[in-house]
Amino acid sequence: MSSSIQRKMTLLIFICALIPLLALSILSYSKSANIVNDQLQDYNRYAMKQLVTVTDMHLKEMDALSRDIQGYLLAPGKKIMTNPKSYHEYLELNSFIDFLSFHVSPIVEGLFVITPEGDILGSRNVNSASLLAADWWNGSQPQQAWQWTGFHSGGYYSSPQPNGPLISLIVPLHLQAAAVPVGSRILVDVNAKAMTSLFQSFEQDTRSYLQISDASGQLIYESAEKPAFSGKDYVFTETLAINDWTITARLPQSEINKSSGVIRNYGYLIGLLSLIAALIMARVLSGNFTGRIVSLHKSMLEFSRGKLDAAVEVKGKDELSRLGARFNFMTEQIRSLIANITRTEKLKNEAELRALHYQINPHLIINTLNAIQWRARMAGRSDIDRMIYHLAALLSENLDISHELVPLEEELETIGHYIKIQYYRYGDSFTYTEDIEPGLERAWIPRMTLQPLYENIFYHAFDDGTGSIALEVYRDRQQIVLSIYDDGKGIESPSDVIKPAPPRKGRGGLGMYNVDQKIKLHFGEQFGIRILPNAEKGTIIEIRWPYQEGENIRDED
Repeated sequence: MSSSIQRKMTLLIFICALIPLLALSILSYSKSANIVNDQLQDYNRYAMKQLVTVTDMHLKEMDALSRDIQGYLLAPGKKIMTNPKSYHEYLELNSFIDFLSFHVSPIVEGLFVITPEGDILGSRNVNSASLLAADWWNGSQPQQAWQWTGFHSGGYYSSPQPNGPLISLIVPLHLQAAAVPVGSRILVDVNAKAMTSLFQSFEQDTRSYLQISDASGQLIYESAEKPAFSGKDYVFTETLAINDWTITARLPQSEINKSSGVIRNYGYLIGLLSLIAALIMARVLSGNFTGRIVSLHKSMLEFSRGKLDAAVEVKGKDELSRLGARFNFMTEQIRSLIANITRTEKLKNEAELRALHYQINPHLIINTLNAIQWRARMAGRSDIDRMIYHLAALLSENLDISHELVPLEEELETIGHYIKIQYYRYGDSFTYTEDIEPGLERAWIPRMTLQPLYENIFYHAFDDGTGSIALEVYRDRQQIVLSIYDDGKGIESPSDVIKPAPPRKGRGGLGMYNVDQKIKLHFGEQFGIRILPNAEKGTIIEIRWPYQEGENIRDED
């Protein structure tokens, strides 16, 4: 049973933990993936802007250099001859070459002017044949205002060779006022190593595929590795204003999935750990709960098998603890009830044994007393006649065991016979009064309740029967209160608890203890006899029992 409940509770708690965990994981993954993708797009877009800015800066620097050279060549009075014939022409040529050399920097590899005849004026020595034979040079059109070449090697340079690829700007000169022949062209060579390194760094940093094409769509640069493309790729495109180059960066879907995949994997790991923790927690919680149920079931089983001292250990203040406390209270009540039943049965057995021990023939006693009464009447002894009459009536009530409960008026009639006998015995040395509240005559009371109490007064409270006795009966809510007042010797230590007296020889009735027990057996432990001190002198014996009347009460006895 416990194993089944524990499995069900573990499964229930696990499912209750699993559903919000799955929902939280899915929502967290979706939200995190969207945030990461947005941040990835923003970063790539920012990196693309930076790439365009740096590239545009290099190209603008080349454009500025070409304009400076044009400005120099268009200055009035300038005439540069490739083969100077005079000292003045020689100075003009050297001044121009110095001008070009002045503009050379770690980025600018060379600045040149190439005439239509193939003569080269420049800041560095180059192999003119190699330069003029290059495809990118032969493919240039002099009539165009500007032409930007793609990335190419600088193999036409003399030692030292450029340490990276070059990018060139070719500017044709068509003005007659130029210091060089019409049709000459300006060549600006810039080392593109920093630019290509920037491209490669962008590719590695953003994990994107980079592609640069000119205005005509001719490819200038592209990444070394070309991934498989899909319609879900992120594509960023920028156009350079200076030369209409188009820079395109494509972030493949596979790279996007890598970022969200990391989040997904960590989500799986955290979700798995959370589920394991939830399973352990469910197991512990269900084990604690079912363990207490098993303990309660075990105690109930032991109690049902006769182990009356079985109890449940109560911890906490929850429902199971309250259930265990109620079980302990119930078993305590049952043990108390069994103890009371056992005590009652013991008293009944003792009464039956005493009845068997003192069994006599009631008719023999009554008939004998009637014979003595007849002889006393014949002899003219009326006092003996009346005394035997009252004694016979009293014994008749004592020997009647047909009903245990009798009306109060019947019990008072019986005690009246006892008082008459005491008058014959002591004469007028004592007084007796009764004050009965009307309507209480039919209330039920155990048979022979009052005689032992009066007996106790005459034998213990009075000296030679001298004193006064008063009986008062009244109703207190749903209870009847019967009080017997005497002005005898009194009791040294009155008590609400009536303890059994030691057995004594000689005369005596049931005794006060037996009367108290009879009332408790019939009406409950909360009822019985109390002994109180009389305010003036003597003792008050008070009996309380619930008010009951009707034939059905007697039938139950």
